[in-house]
Amino acid sequence: MRRPCLLLLVVFALLNPSARAHDIPNARVDRSIQVNLHPGRIKVAYEVSLSELTLTRDLRDLIGALPDGDRGTWFERYGQETAPLNAKGLLVTIDGRPLPLHARGFELKTEEHPQYTFHFEGVIPPRGRLKVQDTNFVSSEGTSRLALRGQGGVVLQGDSLPADVQLIDVQPLWLMTDLEERRSKLAEIDYQTTTRTEPKSEQAQPVLHEPVRKSAGGEKPGRSKPASQPAPGRASDRLSRLLDRSTGFSLFGLILIAFGLGAAHAVQPGHGKTLVAATVVAERGSWLRGTLLALVTTATHTGSVLLVALGLWLTRSSRYESIHSALAMIAGFLIAAIGFWRLGRHLGGYSEHDDTPLPLMESGGSHRNLVGLGVAGGLVPCWDAVALILLAEAIGQLGVGIVLLVAFGLGMAAVLIAVGWMAARCRQILTRFDREVRIEHWLGVAGSLVLCAMGVYLLGSS
Repeated sequence: MRRPCLLLLVVFALLNPSARAHDIPNARVDRSIQVNLHPGRIKVAYEVSLSELTLTRDLRDLIGALPDGDRGTWFERYGQETAPLNAKGLLVTIDGRPLPLHARGFELKTEEHPQYTFHFEGVIPPRGRLKVQDTNFVSSEGTSRLALRGQGGVVLQGDSLPADVQLIDVQPLWLMTDLEERRSKLAEIDYQTTTRTEPKSEQAQPVLHEPVRKSAGGEKPGRSKPASQPAPGRASDRLSRLLDRSTGFSLFGLILIAFGLGAAHAVQPGHGKTLVAATVVAERGSWLRGTLLALVTTATHTGSVLLVALGLWLTRSSRYESIHSALAMIAGFLIAAIGFWRLGRHLGGYSEHDDTPLPLMESGGSHRNLVGLGVAGGLVPCWDAVALILLAEAIGQLGVGIVLLVAFGLGMAAVLIAVGWMAARCRQILTRFDREVRIEHWLGVAGSLVLCAMGVYLLGSS
């Protein structure tokens, strides 16, 4: 029984958390607001961090079809469009009178996700009661921090938090009290200037990305430094980047790359390979059954991407995690139900002898179970593929996006078919060198247990 034990270890090693291969886009918008009071002037550094998908959808709502080009063009355009809007959404009053802020530019960093630092300015009197309230991104579930600091002889009174926003702890909303949540977006202080007010003429600033007017340093629109390019991420994360014109590949070259990314996605930890391997090992059958399962899984995965992208486009929803959890729950229920049904049959001895052909009704039920497993295995979409379709539609290249998605799916199918073939060969080798009848029984039990564990895991993680 050493070989069956070894096979069990191999099969369970494939059972990795499926969420790793289906990372959910972050729909949050995190903000850090640093307000600095100088003699006669207020300066605000308004930092915003958000996902590329959120950025793209917001920009599409603002300007319609996105400009053709690489992500640097989209990112800079987003900063230009939202800088004056964010300045208006940051409400500042002095002694109850509104104080308008003017957008002076922005800085952009793109490491794991785009991060903007917008710069706002306004003229203030020597003393007064200052109130700052952030009303931007009110529907976002992201974090917010707000700090006020006096410089150059300006003294603040009435605020107990650190003057540097970086010293304020980042806390999710559910860990905050009502007072802490209110303070993260609203602050009131008294201030007064103890030195002579500095001249209102502005000194040259560092070169910033231009919003809609000249910067304080006299830089003209279009002369700002180019946006930095995003750092490479996981294999599937590069799928949506194939739409960038800067890749320099022909359509055929992009198809080959998408095929390779699909194969890499299937190799990543996830439940697709485990599903195919466990199903082939659990029952007697040729590699053709594994091929059918791989194709159904891939077709469902591709269809799920298209349906989720269509639903997000029609509803303008950003509830990515809720959608992911609902699909994972459905998939987990189907896999667990079929796994327990198969486990009961194997424990009852119904699948130990398959020398005679199955009756038509039983054969049809077996194929239905196989299709059901394939549908469940492909139901949870690859979110970078969803982003690919949404981006392609936004820039008017939906046809290209669908072609790349199909190539991506074919790459996945190739790996899953190979996994099914290897699982079938392992089963044949084990049963060839071990003539005991019980080997069939324990292989079926082992594969069914893996399906049960996979389904329960998906239900628990949804």
